Amino acid sequence: MKLKVARIKHVNPSTKAMGYCTRVVTNGRMGFDEIAERASSNTTVHQAEMRMSLEICMETASEMLRQGYIVDLGPLGTLYPSCNSGWAERAEDLRLERLRPSLFYRPARGLQQAVGGASLQWLRGGTEEEE
Repeated sequence: MKLKVARIKHVNPSTKAMGYCTRVVTNGRMGFDEIAERASSNTTVHQAEMRMSLEICMETASEMLRQGYIVDLGPLGTLYPSCNSGWAERAEDLRLERLRPSLFYRPARGLQQAVGGASLQWLRGGTEEEE
């Protein structure tokens, strides 16, 4: 796997100084319909049936997350409810009003290995837009 990266102008959040950071330049976006079309190719399943099956699976996964379940999406990874509390020296200092609920994603091992082992190369020209 190869990823192209670009240098972009960016303000340092701590010092407010202008500088640069990098951003991955993707190959575009793969939409739900395109995924269904590709998934149904070389099968006897019609694209519309594949889309409907995928949609039912994603709706069910979404509902399970809303009910507080961990959702394992196989080769994509796992989604689960989480919260961020920050750190406190004493348990009594952790207060519910300071907690921020969130959704956490942990990629599947094979996916993490593929992305983590990707080779990086500069985008031709090396820069992209300002941020």
